[in-house]
Amino acid sequence: MNKTNLNTPEGTRDIIFGEVSLYTDITDRLSRVFESNGFRRVSTPAVEYYDVFDADKSIRQESMYKLTDMNGRLIVLRADNTTPMARVAATKLKGMDYPRKLYYNQRIYRINDGWSGRRSEILQCGIEIIGAAGIKSDLICINTAIQSLAALGLDYKIELGHVGYYNAMIKELGLSEAERRRLRSYVERKNLEKISAYDKISKIPLLYGGDEVFEDARILSEGNDEASEALEYVGTLYETLREAGYGEHVMVDMGIVHDIDYYTGTVFRGYIEDAGEPVLAGGRYDNLMRSFGEDCPATGFAINICLVADAVLKRDGLSDGCPVDYIIHFDKDSFAAAECFRRQLEAKYIRCEYSCFDNADETISFAERMSVPNIAVADRNGISVIKTGEG
Repeated sequence: MNKTNLNTPEGTRDIIFGEVSLYTDITDRLSRVFESNGFRRVSTPAVEYYDVFDADKSIRQESMYKLTDMNGRLIVLRADNTTPMARVAATKLKGMDYPRKLYYNQRIYRINDGWSGRRSEILQCGIEIIGAAGIKSDLICINTAIQSLAALGLDYKIELGHVGYYNAMIKELGLSEAERRRLRSYVERKNLEKISAYDKISKIPLLYGGDEVFEDARILSEGNDEASEALEYVGTLYETLREAGYGEHVMVDMGIVHDIDYYTGTVFRGYIEDAGEPVLAGGRYDNLMRSFGEDCPATGFAINICLVADAVLKRDGLSDGCPVDYIIHFDKDSFAAAECFRRQLEAKYIRCEYSCFDNADETISFAERMSVPNIAVADRNGISVIKTGEG
């Protein structure tokens, strides 16, 4: 037998039963947060033309799954959610009043350079605020991120940064595009060994923590007006969020640059307990819409639901639980009575299912194995209810 018939492709896996319910619960919680804040749901195709992602070169083509359509045109599996949202805003929403608040629950597909254990198929929930610039929209976006992490019921932290600080500092070095990309990747991963030769840049990944970060960052960027302006902006965001009562949840990290290179201003990350890497990433991307013919500011974030689910499972474990409260045994002569009983249960929002077994004893045995608390046996005399050991 061919082993590929039994396994899923590298970076993907099957999700079944209780874990599916967990994913649904997480996305439902986040959707309620988004909708209560005025965001409206958008869904985009799982495939896009390659040019959608190639327009601003923000995602390496080597990381995209590619195929061709019936006309031979190059298409890719959706490698990012923000870029398709920008496309939708520039086309389907063109002419509508800005700002537009959008949200999504959908997967991305990205090749992970052969890193063992890293997923290539990731469910994301996220928001985009299209057509709003300035600190108010940044605060709304970050506040929605905070509400989202709080809704998960786990301890969380948000780290704030600004790509303008890093960009202004690196501009002094006069590097080539390839060198800038390589160095950006090292800074993003806080690889201090790889960036040790770049004096000031090597110190940027160490600029994380609380109030003390700002003084160290000011000293490092002395004489660089662009970097100082970005730092001041982060300081204003930080103090505003602290004054709103989020002090214990908000930190600063001037080394956040993100792998995807379309961010232009404020950037941030979110962490939760029992997750070894950020579960949330976002920021401002004021130039991305230009790729689709619209010059429009925007900001947003995405939450990696796979990482969130892993953290919940690590803390709580997985319990499939009992899917129903009743299992109903019937035969063809008693189906009408069984169906009447089922409707009564349904009206009370009580979960039930029909038994596939012909013999009532088999139904009872199955219910006990599956921890179903109640068995309803329908016959010509009506309905009799049996409580199992779980009842």
